[in-house]
Amino acid sequence: MEEMIRIFLSAIRKRSHVLKLIETSEYLKIKLECEDQEGFLVFHRGEVFSLVDNNDSTVTCEINGQRDSVNSLLEGNGKLRILINQGQLKVKAPFRTILLIESIFYLTKPEDTYKKFIS
Repeated sequence: MEEMIRIFLSAIRKRSHVLKLIETSEYLKIKLECEDQEGFLVFHRGEVFSLVDNNDSTVTCEINGQRDSVNSLLEGNGKLRILINQGQLKVKAPFRTILLIESIFYLTKPEDTYKKFIS
């Protein structure tokens, strides 16, 4: 999970057009959970970073699912709402937030050079 988040962060930071979606975002914290692992992505005023904490009180969105489904989302190969409808992911967030993060994940696809690290 940690490796996938790191690759995602590297990819999104290279795409200024995607970062424009979160320029005005005050604080969006996404908790990603798969199997026994969890990770946190934070979007704040055009910046994106990862956190390692267990403070769920500030989580804006929770995404739960199998490793393959979460990886598919982070890779930009799967659309969030399709994965939800297929029962592969469970999401707790307002609909507007779901649409925003679906756009962010889908528009941020890692470069081909990183694909060998993604399993």
